[in-house]
Amino acid sequence: MVRTKQILLALVLVLVVGFVGSCGKKGSSESVPVSSGKVETLAQVGEQKITTSDLEQALSNLPESYRAVAMTTKGKRQILDNLIKKSLLVQEAQTRGYQNDEAVKNRIKEFQAQSVERIKQQIADLQKRLGSLDKQVYENVLLTELNDQLKQDTQSLKEIPDADVKGYYDDYVRKLKLLNPAAQAPTLTSVSDQIRAILVEEDLLKELEKKHKVTVQENTFRQRYAGDKDDVVIQDNSN
Repeated sequence: MVRTKQILLALVLVLVVGFVGSCGKKGSSESVPVSSGKVETLAQVGEQKITTSDLEQALSNLPESYRAVAMTTKGKRQILDNLIKKSLLVQEAQTRGYQNDEAVKNRIKEFQAQSVERIKQQIADLQKRLGSLDKQVYENVLLTELNDQLKQDTQSLKEIPDADVKGYYDDYVRKLKLLNPAAQAPTLTSVSDQIRAILVEEDLLKELEKKHKVTVQENTFRQRYAGDKDDVVIQDNSN
């Protein structure tokens, strides 16, 4: 009994990863590197083969917190060992005939239907992301170009008073210490150019807000998103 519990505990990663990975990886853009070679057999477990494709599928299903495991040979071998244990237990369950039980059959159908729905939702989410991809690329390239040009506008940078740079820096250090009293702030000299660029951008935004009419529907926003308690303000550039 104790040994069986140990085996089951060792299987937690594999048995949970497939379910949690398929449910919780919504919107994840980072994937575990896998080989693109031919499919080969890694282990023979009774009549069942565990292939490179099986291992790579298990690795791709890993949640973010376990991604580092997939980067090491030892980690990959641990996953393979867990797949072997999983196969042994599944085959034992089949030997006992659990797959013929009506309640088990119903649960299988239920989970299969849920898996199909999750995949459909993931496809729908991907289609939405693809629909907005062109706009995101267009805006990101333009913003990068504008940011580069602002950094090269030496005249505007020079027009920023030293007192404003110092004030921005002091405010930054104050907020940093509130978040983490032990944090080491960079020196004013090392970040002064960055601060000047930020202040130039803020001045530009103030001009653009006057030029373009900006209206925020505060009531609609609060009805949709406001909670019972006021949110913590991370950064406020309204002043």
